[in-house]
Amino acid sequence: MSPHRSSVACALLQQLGAIDRRWPAARVRRLHIPRRPGDPGQHDAEFCAIELEDGSFGLSYILLGRTLDRLLADHGSGRGEALAGADPLALAQGLAGGDEVGRAVALAAINALTDSVWRRLGYQPPPAGNSLGDVVLGPGDHLGMIGFFPPLVRRIDDAGGRLTVVEMNTGMVARQRARFPGVHVTLDRHALATCNTVVGTSTMLLNDTLDDMLAATPRATRFAVIGPSAGLWPDVLFERGVTLLGGTRVADGQAFADAMTAGESWSHATRKFAIAREGWPGWRRLCGVAA
Repeated sequence: MSPHRSSVACALLQQLGAIDRRWPAARVRRLHIPRRPGDPGQHDAEFCAIELEDGSFGLSYILLGRTLDRLLADHGSGRGEALAGADPLALAQGLAGGDEVGRAVALAAINALTDSVWRRLGYQPPPAGNSLGDVVLGPGDHLGMIGFFPPLVRRIDDAGGRLTVVEMNTGMVARQRARFPGVHVTLDRHALATCNTVVGTSTMLLNDTLDDMLAATPRATRFAVIGPSAGLWPDVLFERGVTLLGGTRVADGQAFADAMTAGESWSHATRKFAIAREGWPGWRRLCGVAA
């Protein structure tokens, strides 16, 4: 990253501030936390959600470090209402320099703010055609995964491509190597150097590794950021070299909240989308904000 370029978090927050001046944010209604205890190794992913008073939602991954345990300690057992009335833009500031819980709540707030404005604008992002964020693979492709997507391993095998997976902690590397002994799983991001296609989770926004991962993939012509946490304005990511954003929006708020409370799957209450860089009109045009 250039020494003169602001961090991803700072750039996102600057953009959100400009959008908020044109489209002021609704307040927080509730923080939703999964009921499941999330024992180590039990789940590949867990998410919290910020719900705004206008019915908008934003999701965030919460299995980094002790994020889920701390969220449950601070806001579990019906204490999600503790954030009721909070300013989501203020919560969003935690993405720049907050602790692991603050960053998780911040990303959920950023995604909820995005969803809120998209709803008011009537903007509907294109639906995703597949769980790879609309990335189509062929036999000559070398796919790099940043974060593991276990259901996709067979799809890559069927396409005849190569796969390299980069994980962020030794425990996850050991676990995935045991589950998939034929897959190259490593902590070394430089293993992505020969990949022509990269798919990474939006966890890169939580641990501030997006710029480093982009720099580690010089041959990648396609770089997708996907996952339920990727429900944000894509401009800052596109400017850095991301070519596709694949996120999740809550389509049925009540069904989503009920499923979260019951510790059940909420996929039926959500819709996946995929925004390609070449088809994106830009946030200023959508929001009616002058350059």
